[in-house]
Amino acid sequence: MAEAKNWVFLFPIIAAIVLLISLLYPIMHIAINIPAIPLLIEGDLLPFGGGIVDELESYVAILPEAASLQTTFYWLGIVFMVFFILGALFLIISAIRVVSGNIELKKARKKWLRNGLSYIITELIFFYGMTFIVSYALEQMGLGIEIIFTMRLGMILIIVAGGILIFAYICAKIAG
Repeated sequence: MAEAKNWVFLFPIIAAIVLLISLLYPIMHIAINIPAIPLLIEGDLLPFGGGIVDELESYVAILPEAASLQTTFYWLGIVFMVFFILGALFLIISAIRVVSGNIELKKARKKWLRNGLSYIITELIFFYGMTFIVSYALEQMGLGIEIIFTMRLGMILIIVAGGILIFAYICAKIAG
C-alpha cells in the first residue's frame, strides 16, 4: 500500500485540475423561445457571468420574466463556480493527505469513489432536471415560454473529473 500512495494521489489532483478548467468553459447552452412574439434568445450559461445573463439584459424592460430568468441563471453560474472550486480544493487536500500519510489510502479511495459518483450523478440529474422539470413547469404555468438546454464542455469536463476519481478508486483498490 505504501507504493500505491506514491502515485495514485495524482488522480485526484488531475481531477481537481479538470474541475478548475471546466470553469473556463460554458456549462450549458440555453435557448429561450417565446412563440407568442417571434423571439429566440440564445446564450451560454457561464460560471463567471456573461453569456445568457448578458443576452437577457436587453429584454428585461420588454418581458418581466426575463429579469427573474436572468437572476436565476446568474446565481446558478455562481453556485457552479463555488461548488467546483471547493470540490477541487478538497481533492487537492485529500491527495496531499494521502501522500503525506495523514490519511489512509483505504479511507481516501472511498471518498474519491463517493465524490466521483456524486459529480457524475449530480450533473446528469441537474441537466435532465433542467431539461424536463423546467420545461414542464413552464408549460404548467402557461407563460408561453420554451427553454431548451444543451450540455456544453464545462458540464462534460465535470463528468470526466468524476470518471477520473472513479478510476483513482479502482487503481487504489487494485494496488492496495
